[in-house]
Amino acid sequence: MAFIALRIGPAALASAAALVMLPDMSTTTTTSPAAGRGLLWLGLGCAFLGLGVYVVQLRGGRFDTPWYAPALATLGTGLVLMALWRRRSVWRVLSLVLVALLASGEWWFLEQSRLPAYTGPLADGTPFPEFRAARADDGKPFRRDHLKGKQDTVLVFFRGRW
Repeated sequence: MAFIALRIGPAALASAAALVMLPDMSTTTTTSPAAGRGLLWLGLGCAFLGLGVYVVQLRGGRFDTPWYAPALATLGTGLVLMALWRRRSVWRVLSLVLVALLASGEWWFLEQSRLPAYTGPLADGTPFPEFRAARADDGKPFRRDHLKGKQDTVLVFFRGRW
């Protein structure tokens, strides 16, 4: 085995270090407090916009399925997550938890508000299925037993708007 000893002077060492360009380990990188702030506010706005639009829809008398609310809340969760990725802070983590809980609650509400599967029309002579409802005029309970009598009964559900 052969070992070679080299003597390198300070000038040669400086030029070699300039060629290699080692990163300076003495400085630390910090992100600006405003990094991702726009994404954070946009995410919070998207999440709560769905709730606001749904309230306006209900006050306007429209009872359509609010599919847009969980979609906007999910988009808001993604935007808040991107803001958290750019700069970590306690407020951003809390915002992410709040928006994620809102989105999951809205998806749960949307799933629970599904109508039961359609089983087809009732055939003649088939007993009416058991149900419970509230009367529109006085709010008293209304059940299948109230339809029994000596005469045939027809129950019509009117949706209110087509």
